Amino acid sequence: MILTVKNRSALLDKTLRLVESDTTKDFFTYFDFQCQYVADYVHPDEKEQFIDLITGKYDKSDNRSNVFRLLRNNGEYCYNFVTVRNVPEPNLARIRLFDIYDAIEFTRLAVDENNKIHAALSLTNDYIFSYQKSKDLFTIAYYSQGQEIVLHKMHLADWKKLVIEERLVSPENVKSLNFLCEDIAKSPDHIMDRIEGSFRTAGAVQEKLRFVGMRHEGLNDTYLVGRILSDEDIAKIQHSHALINELQLDSLTQVYNKKTITSYIEQKFKSGLDNHFAFMIVDLDHFKPVNDKYGHMAGDKVIARSAQKIKEIIGEDGVVGRFGGDEFVVVLDNVANVNILRGVLRALVVQIKKEFEGDFEDISLTCSVGAAVYPTNGTTYDEIFKKADFCLYRAKDKGRNRYVFYRDDLHSHAYAERLKETGGGKASESRDVQELGHMTRFMRNLAVNPKTALDTLLKHMMDLYSVDCICIYAGKKMKRIVNYGEDYPELKSAEYVFSDDFKKLVDDSGTALFNLTYDIPEGNLFRAVLEERKIYSTVHCIIGTKDNIKGLITFNKLNVPIRFADYEVSCANLLAASLSFVDLKKLC
Repeated sequence: MILTVKNRSALLDKTLRLVESDTTKDFFTYFDFQCQYVADYVHPDEKEQFIDLITGKYDKSDNRSNVFRLLRNNGEYCYNFVTVRNVPEPNLARIRLFDIYDAIEFTRLAVDENNKIHAALSLTNDYIFSYQKSKDLFTIAYYSQGQEIVLHKMHLADWKKLVIEERLVSPENVKSLNFLCEDIAKSPDHIMDRIEGSFRTAGAVQEKLRFVGMRHEGLNDTYLVGRILSDEDIAKIQHSHALINELQLDSLTQVYNKKTITSYIEQKFKSGLDNHFAFMIVDLDHFKPVNDKYGHMAGDKVIARSAQKIKEIIGEDGVVGRFGGDEFVVVLDNVANVNILRGVLRALVVQIKKEFEGDFEDISLTCSVGAAVYPTNGTTYDEIFKKADFCLYRAKDKGRNRYVFYRDDLHSHAYAERLKETGGGKASESRDVQELGHMTRFMRNLAVNPKTALDTLLKHMMDLYSVDCICIYAGKKMKRIVNYGEDYPELKSAEYVFSDDFKKLVDDSGTALFNLTYDIPEGNLFRAVLEERKIYSTVHCIIGTKDNIKGLITFNKLNVPIRFADYEVSCANLLAASLSFVDLKKLC
């Protein structure tokens, strides 16, 4: 068992909104996936005090903290120790959360694990060192019969002085000792410092040794922990690792190769475990232009960095493998609820985009992810793989830089159609081409029977675009004349279409508006309209022109934000343009 304290940290801007690119996976998975403003998830009785802490209203120190009840994704309020740190950038703050119940359980498990480790280390001759940074406390110990035998435990400078006085290193090795102590004090991510000394033999025999260690971030402190090994020990370990890695790891990325990850997944299905797990396919967007323009060396670096970033995000919660090219697979264990899955998927999309921001002048490297869950979406590897691949295809079609996970209520019909059309393989033509085919048929039928043609098209758009409703408005008061999907009374009129604030947001073509609510500038009255109507994502298309508005058609997603693919917006515009030549009264 590997024990870790969940890294729930996020960067907040001046409005206390999450800066997604600097938010960790564990923060995403702790809350409901819709979380944008953390203050909305604080217990109402403590919300004002929480905001005061974040903004530094009464305490402007660089590191401040308090305990609050926060609403987590299981619907319960849980006590969290919240720390806030100022950052160099103005109007930003870093917060970190420690769930108190998780911390108690971590401590209990840590005690049990510590006893097991002591017993295991008693079977070896390993000498362990540790350094606690805040207390400047350095320790060397070994283990016998389950007990820790401490050889040295003192301030680092005192230990260095003791080593020199007791001649645990020769005079010619004092310089190496100084380098070692400097490295330990800095506590970098990893150290592997060579030195000749008798640390393990209490002055009896000089050995060629290496201090091999890594940094560990605890709840409130930084530690450097590691082993004191001989060159012979190192050679044996390296030889063993090389043999294992050659069989298991992809040479470029150091994640599991296709054969190993496939075998692992197949074995997972054969084991018949009851636990839910997710299977994800991660595909890099716009990777080919990097290879074509910047060469294969640059492409290899992108692949390697992507693999390490995915591995960093997944951590100990699953395994990562490379299927080849720019495609990776992830198995995420213990997916207890959909919010955990959403949180991890969101972290993958956000962090991969951040990893390559600004690296290539004219290429935006992002990723698309398709996912399916065992046993909810299937009980065989073939079925889960096909559904995850289908979702990846949907994510790519919807404009890339997004995730889609399989849901029977949304995808079963389209998935069945795809299997029918392709025999289980990839679709023969892209989704945008297919949609243009639907639009062509609609325009041919529009002149013959406008109402039937429109009804057929809107039904198709509802199923494909995953929106809650499509509305068409007309007349001087912009009353709703057509509603497809859920009937929301608050959407019965759209007089705002004539306002300057609305027209400012219409694009240069004068026929469409596409904005998520939070993309609209503060102070714009149309933003208030969408918030009042609880519209998170929308495409608004003017029927006619901005100077001569005949009507309006809207595609609305309420309560949950989504992104519309470029071809979806194009088809919405094409529909609005077609309706400009129709007597809208005939659509009622």
